Amino acid sequence: MANSFAALLVDALENSWPAVARPNQLPPSGTWWQIWLLLAGRGFGKTRTLAEWVCGQAASGQASRIALVAATAADARDVLVEGESGILAVAPPWCRPVYEPSKRRLTWPNGAIATTFSAEEPERLRGPQHDAAVCDELGAWSRPETWDMLQFGLRLGRNPRCLVATTPRPTRLIRELLAREGRDVVVTRGSTYENRANLAPGFFDQVIRKYEGTRLGRQELLAEVLEDTPGALWNRDALDQCRREHAPALLRGTLLLLKTLAFFKNDRTDIHLSNAIRPGG
Repeated sequence: MANSFAALLVDALENSWPAVARPNQLPPSGTWWQIWLLLAGRGFGKTRTLAEWVCGQAASGQASRIALVAATAADARDVLVEGESGILAVAPPWCRPVYEPSKRRLTWPNGAIATTFSAEEPERLRGPQHDAAVCDELGAWSRPETWDMLQFGLRLGRNPRCLVATTPRPTRLIRELLAREGRDVVVTRGSTYENRANLAPGFFDQVIRKYEGTRLGRQELLAEVLEDTPGALWNRDALDQCRREHAPALLRGTLLLLKTLAFFKNDRTDIHLSNAIRPGG
């Protein structure tokens, strides 16, 4: 009996998340950070990282009220909770939560509770309080104000924390979080290639070969935040250099709407605003 128990203990330790995770899938050290921003490519293991962090927070008693926020309600249920790398799949048998879909709730044996939310419904986060939260694919959220409602509710405990895992897109919110790196935000980066051993060979043979070296591949595989669009007349740096605190005096302004011709790649409308600035203005 003793040898059997010891074998089970060794097996549990060898297959525990700290033992099998890559270093950039484990939480940052220290107590100073409030937001862990994980920018990673497709297939990196973001969902597994989210699920393991939630289970660890709940099982250890570090968090008792956890918000699980995804782009849609279906994503929260199908990916974060019931997915192949979701919470129900990674939770150990001795600390597996009970899932009540009708209540959007997971309840652990020690009483910790996690509730799912959709980023499409920010008002649902008006009222609930949490001491931990995870945000799945923040770059794909259709309602950025959901982030604000979530932050207002992260007010329980001594050090409420939030884990954000997303394939990066140059949204205003992601840029703001990146600007806070080193203050209250820890940024971890990872690529698709790091998890190659756990991905289907066909994925690399077909998808990687197609997108490797492309702009889309840099974003979706290497997790680069791409600020500018190829072929754009202006980039962000050029626009920032032209910003003024006060608008100059204008003599006149002209607004032109120019419809592009059919032979262009996209059927789009270009907007041109030209102004004549008063000399010395």
